[in-house]
Amino acid sequence: MSEYRTFVVPYDFSDHARAALDTALDLAGRLGAEIHLVHVIQAPLYAYPPFEGAGAAAIVNVNEIREGVLKSLREIVEGLGGGVEVKIQVAEGGTVDGKIREIATELGADLILMGTHGRTGIAHAFLGSVTERTLRRSPCPVLTVQAEEK
Repeated sequence: MSEYRTFVVPYDFSDHARAALDTALDLAGRLGAEIHLVHVIQAPLYAYPPFEGAGAAAIVNVNEIREGVLKSLREIVEGLGGGVEVKIQVAEGGTVDGKIREIATELGADLILMGTHGRTGIAHAFLGSVTERTLRRSPCPVLTVQAEEK
């Protein structure tokens, strides 16, 4: 049996991602593993605000988005207490599932723990599933977690 020492937890700030993080914290505490909390930015290069007229483009400042995400991730990690080492990482570009797999490969991750919204039918057909695409081509095992219904 392989040792589980490095976990990747993709984090999109949803309840499902938080459930995956909580599961990762529990497992990492038991196994002595470290967690890499990862958010992938998919910012458009241009946004078209309706109030500026047709064809007017406003450049989205990706650095501002990155800093905001990093700040939010730091706050989440600070609120966890101690006991488990949690590193944060923000990636950008490409597809979300592609970046998750790339980061897991670079880190030599032993396990990816990720939330799933559990969409089915039309919603799944239109929105697809980052979790499903990650699962299909992952370099390591993937544990999916759903948040409890509220």
